[in-house]
Amino acid sequence: MKRAVIISLSIVLILYIVFLWKYLLVEEILGLYLIPILTTTIFGGLCFLLIRIFKPIRLQKLFSILLLVACIAQVVILLMIFRINPSQSFTKEQIISDIDYAVNMLEEVHPDPYSIISKEDFYLKVDFIKQTLSETVSEKEAHRTISKIYALIEDGHTGSSPLFKLPRLKFLPYKFKIMHERIYVVRTFGYRNVIPVNSEIISINGMTSQQYIQEASQLFGWESLSWRNSRLQLPFMFDLWDDCRNYKIIFKTPEGKTKTIRTSGGLFSLFDMGRSELNQTAGNSYYQYKSLADSIGFIEFNAFSDLEKFRIFLDTSFTTIQNKNVKHLIIDIRKNGGGNSSLGDEMMQYISKTDFRQFDASHIKISNELLNEKRFEWLDSAESKAGTIHINTSPLIELRENPLRFTGKTYLLVGGNTFSSASSFTSAFQCFEVGTVIGSETGGVTVAFGDMYGFKLPETKLDMGISHKKFFQACGVDNRRGVIPDYIVENSIEDEANSFDRVLEFTLDLIKK
Repeated sequence: MKRAVIISLSIVLILYIVFLWKYLLVEEILGLYLIPILTTTIFGGLCFLLIRIFKPIRLQKLFSILLLVACIAQVVILLMIFRINPSQSFTKEQIISDIDYAVNMLEEVHPDPYSIISKEDFYLKVDFIKQTLSETVSEKEAHRTISKIYALIEDGHTGSSPLFKLPRLKFLPYKFKIMHERIYVVRTFGYRNVIPVNSEIISINGMTSQQYIQEASQLFGWESLSWRNSRLQLPFMFDLWDDCRNYKIIFKTPEGKTKTIRTSGGLFSLFDMGRSELNQTAGNSYYQYKSLADSIGFIEFNAFSDLEKFRIFLDTSFTTIQNKNVKHLIIDIRKNGGGNSSLGDEMMQYISKTDFRQFDASHIKISNELLNEKRFEWLDSAESKAGTIHINTSPLIELRENPLRFTGKTYLLVGGNTFSSASSFTSAFQCFEVGTVIGSETGGVTVAFGDMYGFKLPETKLDMGISHKKFFQACGVDNRRGVIPDYIVENSIEDEANSFDRVLEFTLDLIKK
């Protein structure tokens, strides 16, 4: 029994080292290996004390059994890691088949896929991508390939969904901020060979920061630089672009010294990042209200989601605002990536002083794919002809009777993450002079494609989305720019590192003045 335990533990240790070396840091491999042993040892000691009271038992036999249980637990951990790091691959022919399918769907559904790139140039680049494919393509490389193709049309709503099912247990454990085409560290989740906060990244694995920004931005659709930067700053964006697990980074410290470091995060860093994100959102729903001072109210509005719940929130919040005699209301949508624009109409009913609309017009592509989903039942049958564009001019939305309508001064905080429906809400807010817009240019542009049709590719089963409408937001200008705030204010690198909200503080100072 004893020999079997020793052999089993030794075999499992070898398996851990061989199979987890590319996924985890060495101390994490040892940690995962020892945790089941330590747990069963502690548990075994307690069991031994309890059993000893009622019935004699050999301590050696008990621990041998528990250590064998530990071996089983270790094997389960191995299988779980393999489960979240699958190694699925495809043939070149399968990827080409999916590319052709994706391009055909793009032309069928999108209202104007060649508004930025000509059809000739698009096909030349698609053919080049096909020619550079390897005979065997990993799932991640397949995702990159399709993403590059859809990114060519520069539409922020058209592309492939992130591969959340493929987390990397070795990754670059930092939160970055991009300013003026430079990359800065504003938060670290590593615990060894750490780059100091406020440092500027000069190069990663031999590629300059500017080269990385240029290449990584070809993996997703974007219209404005503010939206591009907000996407590039997302966790694991670097991982999508590069398969490296160990990173050689040259950086400049806040003191101006240039240093080189080899760094990588692992499982512990991943937990730290997750804990940090949970702490930031703890207790927060998509929307919440709080008082900042006796006469200042604050609404954090992070997603255009759940219309019925939002109506209840608005009624409750504006009842409080009225009862507390609030004179200044700040609405923060800097983290809002959009959703159901009907929530914007509801919010405007509480803060607008005139009739309004979020969209001046929309161009809608009629396609067989959406006809089959019965999305155009509201159209006359004569208009529901596949391949045509239906132009819909939006009337003003009348203000309804609302005793809770806010009559004080309203301030809207926006930024690069303000996208889609959040951007159209900002357009209406500014167009109909509801209040003052503060922050940086919105990530969503004022004339943009949107309202996605979703489908799966036949071979790789990747989730895809294609816009089927072109929206002209209220007072929108077709110049591929977002809404420009009345006051342009942005957090500096030091502000981000010190968790100082310069945009909010500027707004509070403006109110005081």
